[in-house]
Amino acid sequence: MLIEFSVSNYRSFLERQTFSMAAGPVRNRGALHALDTGHKSVPRLLRSAAIYGPNAAGKSNLVQAMWLFRDFVVNSAKQTQEGDEIIVSPFKLSIKSASEPSEFEAVFIENGTRYQYGFSVDGKRVHEEWLFAVPQGGRTQHWFERTYNKKKDCYDWYINPTLKGNRKVWKDSTRDNALLLSTALQLKSMSLREPFSWIKDRFRVLTTPERMLPFFSAHQCYEGQWKDKILRFLESSDLGITDIIVREKKLSQEEVPDGLSEELKKKMLDSEFLDVLTKHKDENGDDVQFSLDEESDGTNVLFSLAGPWLDVLENGLVLIVDELHNSLHPHILRFLIGLFHDREFNRNKAQLIFTSHDTSLMSGDFMGRDQFWFVEKNKGQASELTPLLDFKPRKGEALERGYQGGRYGALPKIKELA
Repeated sequence: MLIEFSVSNYRSFLERQTFSMAAGPVRNRGALHALDTGHKSVPRLLRSAAIYGPNAAGKSNLVQAMWLFRDFVVNSAKQTQEGDEIIVSPFKLSIKSASEPSEFEAVFIENGTRYQYGFSVDGKRVHEEWLFAVPQGGRTQHWFERTYNKKKDCYDWYINPTLKGNRKVWKDSTRDNALLLSTALQLKSMSLREPFSWIKDRFRVLTTPERMLPFFSAHQCYEGQWKDKILRFLESSDLGITDIIVREKKLSQEEVPDGLSEELKKKMLDSEFLDVLTKHKDENGDDVQFSLDEESDGTNVLFSLAGPWLDVLENGLVLIVDELHNSLHPHILRFLIGLFHDREFNRNKAQLIFTSHDTSLMSGDFMGRDQFWFVEKNKGQASELTPLLDFKPRKGEALERGYQGGRYGALPKIKELA
C-alpha cells in the first residue's frame, strides 16, 4: 500500500512536493473510500485519489516521476553499463536547479512493515540513496544509505550489519549510475527483496491509457482463466458485447504495412499474433462478429484496461493512471473507480491514483474531500501540489462548483485573443 510519494527538481517540479494517500480526518464517513493498514503509524489509507489541474500544470510530470522511480529501481543494475547516461530531467527554469540532482522517494507498507526508500540522481550518477524500515510495533531501522562525497570523489556508505548477505560485494558492485537496491537484488539479496519486489511488482504506472495495447487483456482471454471476468467487466459497462473470441492469426500480405524492409516483412508474415473479435446481437438476436478495430475508441480503451484493472484488484496492487477520463463516458469512469471503493470486489486493498479533467467526480458523495488533489504552477513556473483539505471545505460543500468557480485554484488562465 502506498502512503506517499515525493519528488523534487524533476521536470516542472522544483521544491519537494509530496502526494499522500493517507486518509484525512473526515468524520461520519464509512469505510468505502478508505482501507485499514494494520500499521499504527498510518492506520487508514485511501482506496483512490484524483489529481486535477490545468493543461501543462504538472499532472503528467508527477505520473512520469512515479514511472521513472519504478523504472530506475527495476532496471538500473541490469540494463545500463558503467558511464551510461541516466535519463532524468531537472527543473530547467532555474540556473541552480538545472545542474543539481533530481530526488524521488516513496513510503509504503508491505507485509506489515513501513518502508521509506528514495534516491537523488543526475545524468551521471546517483548522489544519494537511502532505505529505512519500521516493523509493526517496532522502531525505525536504518537499513542503508550512500552519499556521494564530491570533495573526495567517492561514496560514504552505511549498510546495517544486521542485513544478511555479502554487504561488501553489494557495495563494491554498485556502479555510480546504478542503485544499491537494484544491484543487491541482482546479487540475490534476500534481505532487500521485499521493498524491491513491492516497487517492481506492486507499483504499476500507466502514463496514458490511450496508448495501451490490448495484448495483456487478449492474452488473459486466450488462456481462458480471465475471459469470463473480462467479459463481465465489459458487459457491466453496457457496450453491447456478448462474447469475446481470441485466436492466433498470421498476417496476410495485404495486412503488412508498406515501406518495411523485406526482412521485417518476412518476420511479420511468419509470426503469429492474437486477434481479438467481439460478438454483438443483431435485430434478430443472431451473433455478429466485429474486429477490435471496428469498435469505438472507448471500447478499445476499456478492453485494454480490463485485464490490467482486474489484475490490480485481484492482487492488491497500486495503479497510477494519467488522464483516465480520455475516451471514457463519465458513468464508465465512475464504474472503474467504484470497483476500488467496493469492499467485496477490492478485498486485497488495491489503490488507484489518477489524473483527470472530469469534475463530475466532485459532485455528490461518490468521492470524499480527502481524495482530491490539485496541481498548478506558481509565479516561478514550478508545479505545486495541494490537497483539497488545505482549503478546509465544509461538509456538504459543492466541490465541483467551488473548483469551477476558482476557489481552489488549479484552473487554466485563458486570455482573450488580441
